[in-house]
Amino acid sequence: MGPTADDLADDYDVIMYDARGHGLSDAPETGYDTESRVADLVGIVTELDLNDPILLGHSMGGATAASTAAKHPTLPRAVVLEDPAGMYGEPDRDPDERAQIVMKRLNDRADRSVEDVMREYDNDLDSEWTRRLVVADTECRPAIAEIAREGYPILKDTFGEISCPTLVLKADGDTERRVNDREVADELTHGRLVHIPDAGHCVFRDEYDAAYAELRTFLQRV
Repeated sequence: MGPTADDLADDYDVIMYDARGHGLSDAPETGYDTESRVADLVGIVTELDLNDPILLGHSMGGATAASTAAKHPTLPRAVVLEDPAGMYGEPDRDPDERAQIVMKRLNDRADRSVEDVMREYDNDLDSEWTRRLVVADTECRPAIAEIAREGYPILKDTFGEISCPTLVLKADGDTERRVNDREVADELTHGRLVHIPDAGHCVFRDEYDAAYAELRTFLQRV
């Protein structure tokens, strides 16, 4: 969210935090379920005495923001979800297999340089987006494998409990995936779903101008 946060900071107070097990946050052995992530976010909002915050999250962070809005409907003024986890129901793999995949990925990158890992994303070693993503990956601790084991909330159920305005920015996809996304987003009372052409999972990185235009338009209306 680096460049996005920089641009938003001209008009908004932008607060970003590392989820537990990520970045500089503590990595306890437990507490990687959705309820704990929601409690962490609510705790930050409460401790900083934030009034009517707009919650924005990507992937796992999107699932956390959505669940927070569902469980605490009076807390956020609005929610923005960038390709949130949980749009497609229960994963095919079992919990142990999911955790093992994450652990292997972390172990494979443990002794590699940032520049080496960046080449897995693209060959542009000057890309600020890619460097931020790789640094974030290398700062993840093994305990976060429990997130994969726990899984994510099914957003088709979660969305029905969200009452505040919600923007969902989704990766581009085939017709079947777009139809599924629409059916899930239709559960939102005040929701807008936008598929960003040619974007992958990191929507803002892949198609920044289009995604940022949608975001600014949404923010001006809430």
